[in-house]
Amino acid sequence: MFNVKMCNLFASILFLLASSAFAWPWSGSGESKASAEDQARIKDSLQTEEVRNLQREVEALTRIRLQKADSLEKLEAEHWRKRYAESQLTEEHQAASRELDARYSKLSTDLGRVSEEVAASKSLTEEAEERAQSEESAYDALNTQVKLSIDKTLGDAMGDYPVGMNGRLIRLKQASNEAEKATPNTIGAVQSYMDDLLIRHELTYTQSYGRETSQVGSRPDVNVNRLRLGTVFLGEVAQDNGDVQALLRSGALQGKVFEWNATLPPEMAGNVKQAVVQAGSAGENASTVVIPLDVLQNKAIKNAITDTKELTMTEKFKEFFKKGGIVMYPLMLVAIFALLLCLERFLVLTFRGHLGRRFLKKLNALVKESRYEDAANLCLKKETSLSLVLFAVLNRARDKREDAERSLQEAMLREQPKLERRMGLLAAMGTIAPLLGLLGTVTGIITLFTVITEVGTNDARVLAGGISEALVTTETGLVIAIPVMILHGLLSEKIEKVTSEMYVQSTSLLNRIFGKEA
Repeated sequence: MFNVKMCNLFASILFLLASSAFAWPWSGSGESKASAEDQARIKDSLQTEEVRNLQREVEALTRIRLQKADSLEKLEAEHWRKRYAESQLTEEHQAASRELDARYSKLSTDLGRVSEEVAASKSLTEEAEERAQSEESAYDALNTQVKLSIDKTLGDAMGDYPVGMNGRLIRLKQASNEAEKATPNTIGAVQSYMDDLLIRHELTYTQSYGRETSQVGSRPDVNVNRLRLGTVFLGEVAQDNGDVQALLRSGALQGKVFEWNATLPPEMAGNVKQAVVQAGSAGENASTVVIPLDVLQNKAIKNAITDTKELTMTEKFKEFFKKGGIVMYPLMLVAIFALLLCLERFLVLTFRGHLGRRFLKKLNALVKESRYEDAANLCLKKETSLSLVLFAVLNRARDKREDAERSLQEAMLREQPKLERRMGLLAAMGTIAPLLGLLGTVTGIITLFTVITEVGTNDARVLAGGISEALVTTETGLVIAIPVMILHGLLSEKIEKVTSEMYVQSTSLLNRIFGKEA
């Protein structure tokens, strides 16, 4: 708009200047007034035109202002409409946000609660799993203990009281099978095991008499009259020929709890047969039945009630050796080794420590004649410790006394260890023997108390008999050690005698040879 106004003003100025230029050269004085009027009219026209232009411009500006105002109103209306829509959208967004926040808050709360429930459930599940594993381990341990008890009882059953043995083996085997299943039936195994223990316990504290088929002893499958008093005494009399056999408590250390006596002395067999017959004939009227046996016998009195043959010395030695157990073997090795050492030392000392008077007499004669080379050759022929020591002196007879003394000292240092060799080992054998015997005694006593713990005893003689067997190794160790130490003392005394004689003879020879120099 400003550019249009400037253009119109510039055109008016150019028009006035052009009019003045054309009129000025040709105008005269007369025409000045007309020109002035024309100029005034032109000026008025120009001003009028300028006013019109200005009015047009004002109108144009007014129209433009109105247009702008309308546009501005439209824009403002559009702006407010958009602001309203935006406000609506903002309110909707805020409402949706509030709704989403509420839902998020609720979901967060639910999620936290569910997470806590899941954690608690997981914790409970882990505790339940741990408890289940612990209970399963405890159940397995219990089943293992039951299985071990059943196996131990099953292993010991073969040496236990033989009456009812078949039934016991069946029950224990059934209990073992229940415990060894893929899914162990521990309750069933324990029930079968306890049934067996109850039956065994009942057998211990009851007595019976009857006609049965014997399944035990030296005559199985024979019809017998049997008298049983608990598990302490069992006497059987054959119905066909009257043979008698009895089962007695032995208390042996080798794991054998009961032992049959089928070869009783005639008088003892007759008493057992009479007792069995009385128990069968008296019936309910019998108040007392005398049993002519020591029912808690041990091996100390076993021979008094059993027919036994006289043992030879070899058999007695074998039995004695067997009583000592495994420790008797190293004791025997110690005895043999000590005996060999004693023989070897005795032969060596007899040969190398021999002191021949004829040899010394002949040697002194040669030395007296100053025949030192012949005397040295005589010493070399003997090859004893004394001769070798004297040879060391004679070999230096032509030298100074100091040289001869040094040679003598070297010879003594060579020969003395040869005489004392292996004496320390022999003394060690004499010390080891009683220690091994004590070891065997301790081992035997441990075994004795283990058996007593398992089977029990109410007879002090059983305990004394077991201890006497355990002391066999101590006795053997002392029997070996005492002679070995005596022989060691004798050999040491012989060594000392030979050594002293060597010192005496060598010193005497030195004095005879180098006496003039002294």
